[in-house]
Parts: sequence; C-alpha cells; structure tokens
Amino acid sequence: MFLQLDFPAMLVALLAALSAALVGNVLVLRRQALMGDALSHMVLPGVVGGYILTGDTKSWSMVLGALVAALAGAGLIVMIRRLGRLDAATAMGVVLTMLFALGVVMLELADASNVHLDIEHALYGSLEAAIWIGPLSWQEALQPSQWASLPREIPMLLAVLAVLAIAMVVAFKEIRLAAFDPDYGAALGLPAWVSELAINTAAALAVVAAFDAVGSILVIAMLICPAASARLITDRLAAQIYVSLLIAGAVALGGYGAAAWGAPAIGLPAALNAAGTIAVTGGVALAAAAGWRAMRRRKARAVAPAPALN
Repeated sequence: MFLQLDFPAMLVALLAALSAALVGNVLVLRRQALMGDALSHMVLPGVVGGYILTGDTKSWSMVLGALVAALAGAGLIVMIRRLGRLDAATAMGVVLTMLFALGVVMLELADASNVHLDIEHALYGSLEAAIWIGPLSWQEALQPSQWASLPREIPMLLAVLAVLAIAMVVAFKEIRLAAFDPDYGAALGLPAWVSELAINTAAALAVVAAFDAVGSILVIAMLICPAASARLITDRLAAQIYVSLLIAGAVALGGYGAAAWGAPAIGLPAALNAAGTIAVTGGVALAAAAGWRAMRRRKARAVAPAPALN
C-alpha cells in the first residue's frame, strides 16, 4: 500500500523540491526570488489554452501550454527590462498581471465548467492525488512493466531535474558570473540579457514541472527556503548548492511525513495538507539556519581580540 499511496507522492515532492532548489540558488543570489511567484501566475493562459485545444484536463497539452506561457512570460520580462530600462520587480509585476488577466479572460470565454482550476488547486496542488496503480509489493516494483503506470509528474520532474543538473555542471562558471557579477560577465562576452533569459527559462521549467502536482505555495517555498538557508550556512557557491539540495530533500520528505503520519500521531483528526506542511517545514529550516548564523556571529565577536589602546 505504501508503494501505491505514499511513495509516489513523496517522490514527486522530493523531485519538485530538488528542481526548485537548484534554480533557487541563482534566483536568491540575483535577488529575484519572487520570479517563481510570477511564473506560477503567468502559466494560467497556457493551461487554459491547452484545455481549449484538447478538452482534457489530464492531457500533456496543458503542461506544454503552461511551459509556452512561462517561457513567453520570461522572455517578456527580459524584453521589458532591457527596452524600458526598468527594474526586475517592475517588469515581473507588469508581465504577471497581464498574463494572469489574459488567462482569466480565456477561462471566462471558454466552456471550462469541468476544469478544476480553482484557488485551492492552484495554491496547494494535488500532491496526495499522485497514486501509483501498479505494484503491490517491492518484488513487483522491480518489474519494468509496472513503471508504465507511474504518475506523469514523476518522469517529467525527473527529466527537468536531469536537465537542470547537467546545465548547472556544464555552465557553472557562467552561472557564477551571472549570479555575482553580470557586468564582468558581459565584458567577457556573456551578455546580461542572455544569462537572464537562460535563468528565467530554467526557473520556468522547474515551476511548470512542479506546479500541477504541488501548487504555487510549495514551488515558491522551495525556490527560496533551501537556497536562502544554505546561503546562511556557507558563502561558497558550490557548497551552497549541495547544502541547499540536502535541505530541500530533508524538508520535502520530513514535511510529507509530518503531514501524513505526524498529524494523526499527535491526535489531530486527519492528515494535514502535504504541500502546505512542506512549505512550513521549509520556513522552519530557514529560521533554524538564521539562528545558527546569528549564534556563529555572536561567538566570533566573543573570541575576537579587543582593539589595542593607544
């Protein structure tokens, strides 16, 4: 029963958290952490457009439509910043409201009475609905034929995580320049708009892959909390990435366990929402990292030699 109910949901949560944490490191360093919030709203016209084309809420067309909308939104943000010479927050606000409003209009014009695009689904996702109608035992799980019935979110998140990880390894030098000194990178032949568009595209991939399953709250939390927590622990980019992945994995699995089994264990009447609990766990991890950083600074000041008196 664990393989059918909890294992797929835990795997989706883990893969979504790892994918978001990878991109989140760059967004946090570039002070664009709210890009995930913007992208999670910009995908609405693509989702509605995918439904209009197929009339099916479970088809891949909605995912592809969301990806197209997210990429278009990321490109528009870069274009508005460059042509209008606006800051990132202003550009994101303009594109976010414009595309989200377009999605609302499309939803009103379309016959979408059977589409479950309500606020609850957009915020919390449907992580608990990731059920594997397949093996009944670990022995059956080892048979390749059983893996054909995996929830579609799992192979999609695996592919996105692999692409992001390979890109992080191959372009690590360029990513470091884009994160810390984009002007110096431009002087070396890496235009700022190219790096910005690439980072926004990577964020769009992570957001779209996870949005349907875990909702916008968890996507935003995983883009920010693991990376920000790791930044409080280390000042080296490579170490920060590894630490953020460890924190993201621990938060995803620990938060899901707290929602599914911890709540009934302490007497609550039912299990908590998994995505919300994972997001709260991410906030706890960030608070713990901030406390650890403050304690380390206090100790450093206590052992520092007193200034010499003239």
